[in-house]
Amino acid sequence: MDCKQCGEMLGAGFSFCEACGAAIPVVTESNPVGGQSNANRIACVCGHAEINADGICENCGRKQPSIDLPELQVLNAMTVSASHRGLQHTENQDAVAMRDSDGIFALAVADGVSTACRSKEAAHVAVTTALASLQGQNDLSASQRLQIAVNAANDAICALPYDDPVMAEPEATLVLAMIEAGQLHFAWAGDSRLYVVTHDGVIQLTEDDSWLNQQIKAGISINTAMKDRNAHCITQCLGMRDDVPVIHVASRPLENNTTILLCSDGLWNYCDNPEKMLALFNSNLTVSEQCLKLVNFANQQGGHDNISVILHRYSSPN
Repeated sequence: MDCKQCGEMLGAGFSFCEACGAAIPVVTESNPVGGQSNANRIACVCGHAEINADGICENCGRKQPSIDLPELQVLNAMTVSASHRGLQHTENQDAVAMRDSDGIFALAVADGVSTACRSKEAAHVAVTTALASLQGQNDLSASQRLQIAVNAANDAICALPYDDPVMAEPEATLVLAMIEAGQLHFAWAGDSRLYVVTHDGVIQLTEDDSWLNQQIKAGISINTAMKDRNAHCITQCLGMRDDVPVIHVASRPLENNTTILLCSDGLWNYCDNPEKMLALFNSNLTVSEQCLKLVNFANQQGGHDNISVILHRYSSPN
């Protein structure tokens, strides 16, 4: 196996290339039978990276799932996204988008609703329309720009053909962030999330539009609510043709050396706890390496959903 960054030969079990330092997020083994190569495999959940040609972990004996490489997009060294279909889905119905316009960063993650038709297309339309709408609106306040952008994304999804009588209309969640003049402005609908990682820990800035949250606010204990079959259902998203989504908008100042994380529930379902999320972050990793680590972590936990993340490391210009 060769490093995809510099071409250096890699030994079995390497996590980083010794020549250039690039992270090796997957293990690819050669199949000696017929000279064919197996599908890429993530490191085993036990932490061992030596997987034999039959896909068996040499350390604990677990059969490893086949996995495609995550799709990595680099806007710049401090702004990177990674997305993967997970282990249980045949296609990736998440979408990500990033833009840097004169030092104003716009970031978006959308998750197509799996019970809706054209969910992959809905997610793509959501992020591209939202970022395009933010362009040329600098005479308005940040909150106004975000409201307009999310409404435009909703209208674009509603304009998609509804051509499947069995499934719901095209729908998607959306979390949208804009970094401008030391401020983080953000908006969301659904349960895709925004976090900040600071020296004080991990802070979740969005609140899911979910049945679970509704029950907790009504006084039901979280333990009781979690046992209900509706615990993971969302209560709103974009594309609802019989209802108008409530768009949440907020802002907060940014501290120097803050990491901003946008993600779909394919990641946070496995670490819906600030301490668990914080444990996944390593300041010694590059932003690209950290993105891949988050995606690979979710797959190691089972990869039951599509997984998408955007990371931006903010440094004050002063």
